[in-house]
Amino acid sequence: MHVGLIATKSSVADFLKVFPRVFPHLEIVDAAGDFPDTDSIWEWKDTHEEFVPSSEWRKDNPGKTVYLLWQDGPWTLLFDPSYLLPSANKELAVLSNEMGQVLSFIIETTGGCAFFSCFENGELRREVIYNDATIQEQGTPLPQEAGIDMSQYYMDETEALWSAWGISPAERLASPLGCQAICVIDHTDYSDL
Repeated sequence: MHVGLIATKSSVADFLKVFPRVFPHLEIVDAAGDFPDTDSIWEWKDTHEEFVPSSEWRKDNPGKTVYLLWQDGPWTLLFDPSYLLPSANKELAVLSNEMGQVLSFIIETTGGCAFFSCFENGELRREVIYNDATIQEQGTPLPQEAGIDMSQYYMDETEALWSAWGISPAERLASPLGCQAICVIDHTDYSDL
């Protein structure tokens, strides 16, 4: 399982309105929606993304990344298979000032890790990190964690947390229904790296 997910209680349209303020280094250069099927989502993503290795990165050749968004009841879900946005704690804190509670989930089974974060009012309220059978926790357990063995946090516990907040199972991310895709350029200057 390879999932990078941000969840906010908002509409997709409202999320996209605050996106430039929260992620000012990311410029939305294209967008699409109303995909007829799942294959067309991944085709659009593949044709719009442009990977640029660090050795070839320049301001005039920054590459492009695609993020996918869905409305899931009261939640907007942003899917990021690169895990960059779901792990951007500074920006997620800012997003929580704009949108209220923000949840972040990352599962990377190849690397044997899973992360959960909850931000509210510009602050990290709760974080659980599973990395190679080691658990690190920060903050007080949330009511949604009741009945979930967070000392064993990994894939099943992540899906249990999604359910506790009323977020649909991971299979929902394969549905074209209501999917909105955005293509962005990262204007961060990486030349010093």
